Amino acid sequence: MLSKLRRFADLPPIEQALLLQLTALSLGLRVALSSVPLHLVASFISRAASSSRLGRILVPHAHCATDRLVALADMAAAVSHRNSRCLPRTLLLFWLLRARGQPVSICLGVSKNQTQLEGHAWVEQGGVLLGDTFSSVNRYALMFRWPA
Repeated sequence: MLSKLRRFADLPPIEQALLLQLTALSLGLRVALSSVPLHLVASFISRAASSSRLGRILVPHAHCATDRLVALADMAAAVSHRNSRCLPRTLLLFWLLRARGQPVSICLGVSKNQTQLEGHAWVEQGGVLLGDTFSSVNRYALMFRWPA
């Protein structure tokens, strides 16, 4: 816990503010994803990001490089979704980049690992993975891309 607080304290103030906002949104996603179908959550996020008011909720995001947004979204998702955090991280990153007007897609893939079915979510922008590596995504068969 202390190391997490130190990492937070080492962030620039603008990233601290953004991380706090993303953590609150991630907690909201945890509730939403437990009661609302994913396509409705993704649709809301997409509309909200392009809305003049809701898209500007995360004020400091315009001042951060994309790789920093990926890291901050991952940190925020880790707080409220300890294990399976790829979906909330993907949704947060999708919101941030759509609010910037960037064309990005949410991708969902599945993989059968012996007797278990596993899923993974990631963000792509023009065929480029954001926040993931090809080696981690290659083992999943793409089942869904939104928007297509």
